[in-house]
Amino acid sequence: MSTDEDALQGIIGQAAQELQAREKARDEALTRARKARQLSKQAILLDHNNQREKAKINLAEARRLLDEIHPHAEAYPELDQYEEVEAAHEEHAEATILHTLLTKNKYPTPEQAAATPTRYLLGLGDVPGELRREALDALRTGDLEAAEKHLARMEQIYLHLVAMEDASLLKGLRRKLDITRAVIEATRSEVTAETGRRRLSDQLKKLHP
Repeated sequence: MSTDEDALQGIIGQAAQELQAREKARDEALTRARKARQLSKQAILLDHNNQREKAKINLAEARRLLDEIHPHAEAYPELDQYEEVEAAHEEHAEATILHTLLTKNKYPTPEQAAATPTRYLLGLGDVPGELRREALDALRTGDLEAAEKHLARMEQIYLHLVAMEDASLLKGLRRKLDITRAVIEATRSEVTAETGRRRLSDQLKKLHP
């Protein structure tokens, strides 16, 4: 074998090793991203069912998996832009924001949600839809005050996001805001109707004690 052939074989062998390493890193990252997203989705359902501790455990495990993606993304930066990885971070941010609002009545930081600022905002854009479910559950149990609180939080999130000068530059956020506006209008209508029913009931009780 000539010197040129030896050199070519070496180049090809090195390239093959690089491709194999990249493929392995990709598989590792995507496997963790899919599992983290699943755990975050489950955490949201657990929070809706008032299983806060189980939701917390799910979020911690999802965070661990997302953290394990970092070394692979540092070696191959394009992995961090994969749709599955992006979606996992956004889902985890959404679940963490919801959980923190429900348990501590405050917003977590992007760092606490293991998200970049943009991923945090995209996750935040989905939170009003989850708060609507909380509001409806509150209405079903007769807790009008809690329903109004959730509605106020939904409006707060919407108003702050829609006021962002660069909202149109964040892919997907405008669609989320359109959905949020419709969700808020529907929730406000239901809360208003319940307020009216309760006021009428109180008036009837006064007339017929």
